[in-house]
Amino acid sequence: MDGSKNSSAERIPVLVVGVGHLGKEHARVYSELESTQLVAVVDSSLERAREIGEPLSVPAHDSLTSELLNSIKAASVVTPTPSHLEVASQLIKAGVSVLVEKPMTANVEEAEDLIRLAKAHEVTLQVGHVERFNPVVLAAYPHIQNPVFIECDRIHPFSFRSVDVSVVMDLMIHDIDLVLNLVNSPVAGLEAFGTRVLSETEDLATARIAFENGCVAMVKASRVAIQKSRKMRLFCEDAYISLDYIAKTGMRIGLKEGFDRRSIDFEKMAGLEEKQGVFPIFTQYFNIQQLSISSEEPLRSELSSFIDCVQKRTPPVVTGQHGLQAIEIALRITAEIRRSQENYLARRAHYRPDERPDTEFLKNQ
Repeated sequence: MDGSKNSSAERIPVLVVGVGHLGKEHARVYSELESTQLVAVVDSSLERAREIGEPLSVPAHDSLTSELLNSIKAASVVTPTPSHLEVASQLIKAGVSVLVEKPMTANVEEAEDLIRLAKAHEVTLQVGHVERFNPVVLAAYPHIQNPVFIECDRIHPFSFRSVDVSVVMDLMIHDIDLVLNLVNSPVAGLEAFGTRVLSETEDLATARIAFENGCVAMVKASRVAIQKSRKMRLFCEDAYISLDYIAKTGMRIGLKEGFDRRSIDFEKMAGLEEKQGVFPIFTQYFNIQQLSISSEEPLRSELSSFIDCVQKRTPPVVTGQHGLQAIEIALRITAEIRRSQENYLARRAHYRPDERPDTEFLKNQ
């Protein structure tokens, strides 16, 4: 829902706290929306705040003052994760609704504190899981029914901005939130593996998440690559859906109406396949549909939705509880990775070269 349909008299006064790589984009979008009035930008570096604020014709501050807090109704918190609780709490106590970037907080206890505080002060708390507003994901939602298997790949080149946090909390948490939302069933168990490559935290991670309803999700994240790749594949009871966030494409393959898979004569089809190729045979039983993808900027949709919820006092798309659930699973995955790494290092410490497989024997086979 785009806030641009509101008149200037209804504009919500907002500010952005933290105008680094992502925060500056929040400030830009708020300055463009007709539903908001960007009052100021705040950053611990006053020089940085001025650099972002001046082109947008708004004041720059290096801290939240009582005057600022009294002049706004909503704010984005885009500071480093360890400071989310402190900054968001200051805003909430002043009666300001907040959108807190992902991950909502550094741990479960802080997330629970923030949820309680927002409820006590009756303000909106939205978490910045922007992929919920990705037009590729939104185009797929109507076609996703009873997923049984999900694969997510999120691969990025290395960024020197995020070396202090695990790739699980940095990148994988996007897909953790999406999967939890799409499956909507309690997690029954998980396995995870990962390793450090360039930083002091996990740069590669893969997790297998099993849900109580039987669905299984395989989630992979890496920040050691040359090119970006962000894809999701969903296998539902009657359809396969393939999404590419970077190419902004989506495809649904579904069984044709009335088709009974038990009626396939595989021997006959194998013979026809040799003569006609796979595709003509495949399309006898399946419909292939290219999804219609909107060109709307995900961040713009996210911030418009947040402001709409503030105005109407309705629950946000991504609630504090959603943010908490994503943190819980992300931390479980991180703990499992580190446990498996400890086991691997223990095995390596007791490994003896004379216990290696007989490679000469293998060569002769």
